[in-house]
Amino acid sequence: MQDMIRNSIALLIAGAAALFAGPVQAQELGDASRGSALALHTCIACHGVRKGETSVNPLAPPFFAIAESRGMSAMALNVALLSPHRAMPNIMMEPNERADIIAYILSLKSK
Repeated sequence: MQDMIRNSIALLIAGAAALFAGPVQAQELGDASRGSALALHTCIACHGVRKGETSVNPLAPPFFAIAESRGMSAMALNVALLSPHRAMPNIMMEPNERADIIAYILSLKSK
């Protein structure tokens, strides 16, 4: 069941990224350590934010699973964080905070 949810999320993110593809805009590079601190303060209420951690909310994929999703990129995460989700609260982040969260999530990806 969780694999199906993760695959659905990955497809949604990849599809949204393809729909929003257009002129490339400069994207701010984030700081993974600031993203980690922000995730531990904000996102941990629902998501597993550390590598190998399970999520409190079974509908919220752990960050390491998001990072390992096929085709995951900074652009895909940016689109996902800017798009409303039925099961996710509308958390407003400044562009630099979003960049930091993205940097942190991508830092969890296996090399």
